[in-house]
Amino acid sequence: MKKKNEYKHSEKPMLYIAYGSNINLPQMAFRCPHSKVIGSAMVKDWELEFRGVATIVPKPNTEVPVLLWELDPRDIPALNRYEGFPHLYRQEDIPLELDGKQVMGMAYLMNRGQISPPTQGYLQTIWDGYKANGMDTSYLIEAASRSYDYASNMNVRYSQDFDEDEYEDFGIDDDNGLDDDIQMSFKI
Repeated sequence: MKKKNEYKHSEKPMLYIAYGSNINLPQMAFRCPHSKVIGSAMVKDWELEFRGVATIVPKPNTEVPVLLWELDPRDIPALNRYEGFPHLYRQEDIPLELDGKQVMGMAYLMNRGQISPPTQGYLQTIWDGYKANGMDTSYLIEAASRSYDYASNMNVRYSQDFDEDEYEDFGIDDDNGLDDDIQMSFKI
């Protein structure tokens, strides 16, 4: 595994694994204008988790959908700043399959933190990225639900008020409509 500061001054493009707000194409186009999408993939034995913001954590027999980027070295400083590298997030290599081959990609992983729900706006940003990239939103719904369940079980107070009439609890604006099974999973 690479050390957390090794990527800071990379001079060649790298394979970047995005799983949270960086799958949102307009957001990444603004932040990383020289980088390009390679495609989507599933990373096995990792799971999406919310600690207010997204991270992924190792967990056997799970998987998480990701968007793969060819990250241009000119964009790395802006992405590092956005991710709070190296204090909030660290950079780690993670194995995944791409075009039938095992490769390593870099992901930002949260250094520490407690499970807690994302804000509605942050969740919407990720939702929009999932939809735009044809990714299975059930993984996002499950991760958000776990964070709300955890907060509820821990009697954690958070500043987000739910209006059950406002899109099935999460307040997500889905112009394309959801499948019935996904709508049912929004019920907390």
